[in-house]
Amino acid sequence: MGETTGIAWTDHTWNPWMGCQRVSPGCENCYAETLVTGRMGLPVWGPPKTTARKRTSAENWKLPARWHRAALKAGARRRVFVASLADVFEDHPDVAPWRAEALAILAQCTALDVQLLTKRPENVRRMVPASWLEHWPAHVWIGCTVEDQRRADERIPELLKVPAEVRFLSCEPLLGPVWLSVRATTRTCCECGKKYIIGGPEIGAACEATPPESEGCRGVVRTGVSWVIVGGESGPGARTFDLGWARSLVGQCREAGVPVFFKQLGDNPILSPGPTTWPTIAHHGADPSEWPADLRVQEFPR
Repeated sequence: MGETTGIAWTDHTWNPWMGCQRVSPGCENCYAETLVTGRMGLPVWGPPKTTARKRTSAENWKLPARWHRAALKAGARRRVFVASLADVFEDHPDVAPWRAEALAILAQCTALDVQLLTKRPENVRRMVPASWLEHWPAHVWIGCTVEDQRRADERIPELLKVPAEVRFLSCEPLLGPVWLSVRATTRTCCECGKKYIIGGPEIGAACEATPPESEGCRGVVRTGVSWVIVGGESGPGARTFDLGWARSLVGQCREAGVPVFFKQLGDNPILSPGPTTWPTIAHHGADPSEWPADLRVQEFPR
């Protein structure tokens, strides 16, 4: 599990446990639920009161340390997507001790870029070690799924409260147009490095706080979102993915100076007005040569 992955924006996937519960429209055709409950036959999807979660093997738990050592030896960083078959920040009693153990392991793997992605960003600050809120590990990224405008409005402000250096959005499956408001990308702020959080759904925003200790300071503190992933839904029953929605997001990121990673067209891409079906041959529309030229962009945080 996880040595190789078909997820284009990461190098490895690591699942310390499996199982979750649907929370929003993006979960309707969840590939993880289909894999775990269908192919694996594990009854681990559903509410905490009626459904348990399953911890993975002891050997699997050794993988992050192994990848960390390999990255150090190679002198090249590796990205690790954590919990592709679960949600690290689900409020389930089974996973609380596992989460603490997993985060402790990941904190030590400084040669890896640890990618934590959640649909529950409101839980992050109370579920990470208290020390992380003062000194968040620089190699641990935190992201949330944003499939439509409602989820953008609800989740992005919660994500921006997390004092991570890299915050990102996964707009996949993108189910409608999403507007991410844009502000200037740099402002003078406190050189001590203290993070001041801005509310509201913003990308590329800089800290606007002017506390007394910032007087005369020439430092800059970046807040806001550092990276945006965009993609259409895949699998049976895939909902439509309008290329106009994707173009809008890519344009917003360009305006804000935020790296964007276009992952796939999915299995039901359209081009409106019309709508006209966009032709694809590759599995899940993942071949960039089949995409419109302006969507052939796969950038990472700097």
